[in-house]
Parts: sequence; C-alpha cells; structure tokens
Amino acid sequence: MPADRPKSEEELQKREATGVIRASRFVRKYAQSHNTINVETICAIHREIFREAWPEIAGVYREEELSITDSDLLLPHPTEVPNHMKELDALLKKALVDLEGCEGHILNFHIEVTDEGLLCVERLIKTTAWIHHAITAIHPFREGNGRTARLVGNLILERYGLVGISVKIEKENKNAYRSALAQIDKYQDYEPLEAIISEGIIDRYHGVAVKYYNV
Repeated sequence: MPADRPKSEEELQKREATGVIRASRFVRKYAQSHNTINVETICAIHREIFREAWPEIAGVYREEELSITDSDLLLPHPTEVPNHMKELDALLKKALVDLEGCEGHILNFHIEVTDEGLLCVERLIKTTAWIHHAITAIHPFREGNGRTARLVGNLILERYGLVGISVKIEKENKNAYRSALAQIDKYQDYEPLEAIISEGIIDRYHGVAVKYYNV
C-alpha cells in the first residue's frame, strides 16, 4: 500500500534520508547477487529512495521539463526520456560486458596489486563516472537524480569488489562536484569526476580500515 505524503518539510527530509539508507542496503544486497544491472535496476534504486517520501514519483520517469541549477546543460524533454533510457540500457549492457574480466581481482576490499588488478580499478572508476554523468544528463526522474546516480555507481563498484562512495555531497564539495559534471557536459572530460570518485573510494577504504583493523 503506498505511503501517505509527508505532512511537513522536516518529515519529507527524514523520509528521504531513510530512503537513501534503505536504497544503500538494496545496492549492497544487489551487488552480491548475479542479477542484471540495467535501467530497471536504476528505477528500483530510485523507488527505494522515494517510496515513503514521495510515492507518486518513486521509480517513475518524470513528466515535467526540468533544468539543473548553475548548469547550461539542456535536459531532454520528458517525452524523450524513455528513449534516452533505452539507449542508456544498451550502452550499460556493453560497459558491463567489458568489465567481466575484472571479477576476482578485487576481493573483500583487497585489490590484487598487479597490472591487471590496477587496470580493473581504473576501468571501474571510469565506468562509474560515465554512468553517473549519463544519469544526471538525462535526469530521468523529477527528484533525486544525483543520489540515484551515485548509488548506481556504487552498485557497479561494489559488484566488482570495491567500496562505494558517500551518497551525500557535503556542502563544501558541491561546487567541485558540479564543476566536474560541467566539465563533461562541455568538453567530455571525465577526469575531474573520476578524481572525485577515486578520492571517495580512498576515504571509504580508510573508514573500513579504521572499523575492522583499528588503523
């Protein structure tokens, strides 16, 4: 049964925060499975975020024309979103096929320190940056596209043995994050976003080390 809409902004924010936690757990569980990652998975992640906060938009493509704050990027018209997502599905399938050789090189957060192992990490970061930007550029949902993009990226990272990055973009990092996305929009330069993802992984690895090894 669909949840009732929140009655205040505070309640909405609490439900969205709870939804991100729920979606993160969904991602971790899904990463451990051998289930296909596709646009239906993207919608499922969005649904987990919003099914209690904003049930009528949860996992549903937008019907509104939108713009991105402080960005010159023109988003697709709502009627174009399904076709863009269908195209993304095909590209994602190919990208994941290209990553199949990475299985086994990263186990339980331990990266195989070989040329092939390190190359796999690089390929995973590049694929994560690509899918992250692709989702934000389509903006398939009315709200929560950035959070969904980061969680989908985490799903790919975790599927192949890395840790996911923080879903929340801290206030002091938002300008760098937006600038990295704009660099792709304007110049197809993924390096700044790849650097942010790399730093996020390192930060999370440090957290794992502190939690499990007290270092």
